[in-house]
Amino acid sequence: MAAPDTPEPDAPAISLHDFTDIDHSAESTYEAALVAFDALPLLQELKVLARDRTHTGPGRRVLDVGCGFGLETLRLARLVAPDGAVTGIDLSTDFIAEARRRAAEAGLDVDFVPGDAQQLPFPDDTFDVTRAERVLIYLDAPARALAELVRVTRPGGRIAIIEPDFDTNTVNVGDAALVRAVLAHEADTAVVNPRLVRDLRGELLDRGLTDVEVDSRMVVFSADLAAQYFGGIGEAAATAGAIDAADGHRWTATVDALHRDDRLFGAIGYYLFTATVPPATSPAS
Repeated sequence: MAAPDTPEPDAPAISLHDFTDIDHSAESTYEAALVAFDALPLLQELKVLARDRTHTGPGRRVLDVGCGFGLETLRLARLVAPDGAVTGIDLSTDFIAEARRRAAEAGLDVDFVPGDAQQLPFPDDTFDVTRAERVLIYLDAPARALAELVRVTRPGGRIAIIEPDFDTNTVNVGDAALVRAVLAHEADTAVVNPRLVRDLRGELLDRGLTDVEVDSRMVVFSADLAAQYFGGIGEAAATAGAIDAADGHRWTATVDALHRDDRLFGAIGYYLFTATVPPATSPAS
């Protein structure tokens, strides 16, 4: 038996780069991390606010774009019952298979389909509510995906988008210069569009959407998630040469020590955008 003061092994590092490999992203380590991240209280506050502002309730037809394995989709299905309908779409066939399994286990009737957010396989004006969460940041053509969200939402319907700004990452590693180097590397390389939220309100307005509202939460990581994520981005920065190997080891040791001492703090800013699709403009007679 291990001595009482022997630390538990730290959780395996997790990198957002892996979510660009949609088959790998459905493996158990990443599934568990997504479940844990989804449960963070401040992120849940934004999800609840999104449901409220889009008037998601009984009888509504809802599309969840980038649904993953259906964590939020199943909540939406319960809200729109008994007369509503929820569809989830995701590029990962592994996630779709797991979402279908979870829906069947919960006794919920949800239509899960594989597909691309940049080319949605639905007719115009199909849904009362469309939502996307942590999707646009990964896409090569986020403007095309935004246009698709608008296209499939009926006039007067509501859109909700939740995305992070990677320059808001923060962690309590003491060496400020090292923190700047690691977090800058993560912001510049983790996803395709790390600062997308800064122009998103303008993009919505440019498309003629109305009632555009923005809210935010500084989402605080649980200790284990902070150790996985912030430990991983230090390793990635060292591997890429953004910091040297010695600083990489020092970063990892510091994150691990803070985690063991229950002193690790990490957070990132998330933003909710909601808007209304306007009625179609009639051609001039």
